[in-house]
Amino acid sequence: MDSETLTSLLRGHHLSMPDRIARGLWPHPALHLSEITDHLARVLEHEKWFPMEFVPHQEGRFVDERGSIEKQGADRFVYRCQGSHPVLAATLTRSTERVFSNSHAAAAHYLKWEMNLPGDLDGWKVVE
Repeated sequence: MDSETLTSLLRGHHLSMPDRIARGLWPHPALHLSEITDHLARVLEHEKWFPMEFVPHQEGRFVDERGSIEKQGADRFVYRCQGSHPVLAATLTRSTERVFSNSHAAAAHYLKWEMNLPGDLDGWKVVE
């Protein structure tokens, strides 16, 4: 799989079957988690935010429960996510932040907790 397609899938985008066939990606073998982790670590080295900029919850707005990673320096990558839970008539919002000293550790965390990998990545089987 080419780098652009893999990055797009890791951002949460979907690739239709006709597009897979047109790109020569069907049938497709399983992907290896270590290769995906290495790829995402390289992406994190060059982008300020992945997969998008984190926006803290604002009262009266929906809670975006997607996590993201911010590169704050060569040795500082911050993973942030937030979630909601209905409590009586209100919504409780909880935010989490975790700091990593390298892109590889941040990528491994993101793939496990955001993408639930190893497992399924838009139809591709991801194996250890």
